[in-house]
Amino acid sequence: MCQDYMLFDPFIYNGLAEMHDRHRDMRLDVDNMSYEELLALEERIGDVSTGLSEETISKLMKQKKYMSIAIEVPSDQEPCCICQEEYADGDDLGMLDCGHDFHNNCIKQWLMQKNLCPICKTTALPT
Repeated sequence: MCQDYMLFDPFIYNGLAEMHDRHRDMRLDVDNMSYEELLALEERIGDVSTGLSEETISKLMKQKKYMSIAIEVPSDQEPCCICQEEYADGDDLGMLDCGHDFHNNCIKQWLMQKNLCPICKTTALPT
């Protein structure tokens, strides 16, 4: 039994079948590229940094000292999500505008790579 299928083409549907896609030759099919082709593409594109400079981070980021609250019930404080280490009394913490805290050195290294909160993905420090 043979069935015919009609594919939905938005250009035909809107009466735009005669329009030519002038950017067709510029598109890359990265899904079908070999590993070597992807490495070559990476070299051509280069590194795009979305991070901040250390000077900008130091100027914009709020800091505080970590102090645990001595109570009988164990603290529900999560560890630093970057290094996975628990906070200790006296640790320097960096605070992002979204309200999330991290070890100061951990979040500085992170922000030098990308200016996004590692937890909620919002802009970490507006510049």
